[in-house]
Amino acid sequence: MLALVCTLVSALSVLPVGQAAAWWATAVYYRIDVDSFKDTNGDGLGDLQGTSKQLSYVKALGSDAVILSPVAATSRDCAAPGVMDFTAIDDRYGMLADFSELVQKANKLDLKVVVSLDLRTISSDSEWFRSSASRAAGYEHHIVWVNEKPDDVQDDTWWVWHEQRQGYWAARDNSSLLNLCSARVAAALASAQCAWLRRGVNGLLYRPDFTRDVDCGVRLVSTLAADATRCARSANLDVPVIIAESALGASTAARYYGEGEAGANSVVSVVGGPRAPGRGPPPAPDLALSLHAALLLAPPDAAVAWLTSAGGEARLATRLGADLVDCFNLLALVLPGAALLQQGDELGAADAILDWAETRKCWPRPAYSAAAPFPWDDTSKAGFTDGEPWLPLAPNYRYANAKTEIANELSHVSVARTAAAVRRSPAIGPHVEIKRLGPTLAVLRWGGGGSLLYVGNLGRSTAESEVGRVPGLPAQMTVAAGSGSSSYPPGTHVPTDKGVRLGPGEAVLLVGPPRHCSGPGPVDKIATKLTEGWQKINKYFSNL
Repeated sequence: MLALVCTLVSALSVLPVGQAAAWWATAVYYRIDVDSFKDTNGDGLGDLQGTSKQLSYVKALGSDAVILSPVAATSRDCAAPGVMDFTAIDDRYGMLADFSELVQKANKLDLKVVVSLDLRTISSDSEWFRSSASRAAGYEHHIVWVNEKPDDVQDDTWWVWHEQRQGYWAARDNSSLLNLCSARVAAALASAQCAWLRRGVNGLLYRPDFTRDVDCGVRLVSTLAADATRCARSANLDVPVIIAESALGASTAARYYGEGEAGANSVVSVVGGPRAPGRGPPPAPDLALSLHAALLLAPPDAAVAWLTSAGGEARLATRLGADLVDCFNLLALVLPGAALLQQGDELGAADAILDWAETRKCWPRPAYSAAAPFPWDDTSKAGFTDGEPWLPLAPNYRYANAKTEIANELSHVSVARTAAAVRRSPAIGPHVEIKRLGPTLAVLRWGGGGSLLYVGNLGRSTAESEVGRVPGLPAQMTVAAGSGSSSYPPGTHVPTDKGVRLGPGEAVLLVGPPRHCSGPGPVDKIATKLTEGWQKINKYFSNL
């Protein structure tokens, strides 16, 4: 009755009580941009050996798994960028042996490995494109072709004439658009997926958006999810996790869960949503609604993956401001489901200023600001490389770097590590309540051995968060973690009948005894009335 009463006050149950969750349902993922994580050969580009060498740092953060950026072979021709082979490893990152060593190192550290594959485009210099252009049997429809050039341009797609094919092919970012509606393309991608699984990876992250026909992207994810299970079982492997990352909006992205069929185990949701740098955080009501929507759209056997910053977009410190880094890292780590920390967000690392970048070299991936090399220390190359970094360092790397922050108990890294540890506590129950308290947001996790309350101020001025409006809180809670500049240091006891005063961007994580729902709640009152009614009815009929 207690759970039912409290659920009626807008709490969501994310996992049936007593049901064991798959590892991915509550995992802390750390997404690594291999290009920018660690360079070991001095060419200025991160590589697989460097990633393997620094996995102990990822484990120390409290992570359960790493998500690697795409490492599939890409074109060396800047005029025809994109994937050449979804199965082969780009030798600029290393060899297959280097990848195998990375997986082995991860296994020793008890870290799962997930590989990213961007399914949307392929190089116009690839075998698939050339075979499709020549109408080779089985490849005719691998690429999106039209006979007549459309009048309008949609979703940054334009059309390029091909003389041999006598038709136009769809291009995006100078790469050719894969036809995700093709059954042969789906079969080929499933084969590539199986190759990665047999190399020991524990899952794959896909970007399957196909805006020409969203249904095709949904069917593709369903096909890949089903084939991943078959491949794993045939090789006597654990069933892998399938994660979908989409830019199509919450309700459309939720279709990747499978709509009753095989589908993604997790769909990525950016905490705070996409925001242009300088706009600041979304208002508390908007954020609360978006969080509720993502949770409600996920099926019972799936889990939202809460991402701190989307790949290719500005990182937290640049997008929302340095004062809000802890606020949103804590939020991602306290919400039910999986947490996905984007490389550098745990440091509050800023984006690179690409106006500084002057290079004629063709790198595996296009340069973008958020791919600034990871700052390991405050030396001239930030400990990233002995050569010249492929992109400029972040402008704040002298103080926002791993060595400096690990030594500081109040740093962004320390806050994230504490929150990652707290989420493993028995206090994390299966229920969540999200409440807007003025300009502040409160998230309560309950139903376990205790209560966990997140409170963050998203406003531009100091605010009093009336946490007492969250029903059933214990009389007193203790600060487990808070923003580096918080006025509530860890260990502070906070009476919940009084407001929590938070500065702009400040957030605290409170722990305490189990939630209680004292007194007759609405369900109890209804049940009592029904019981009294049935007693009167029974008495009436017994007297006939």
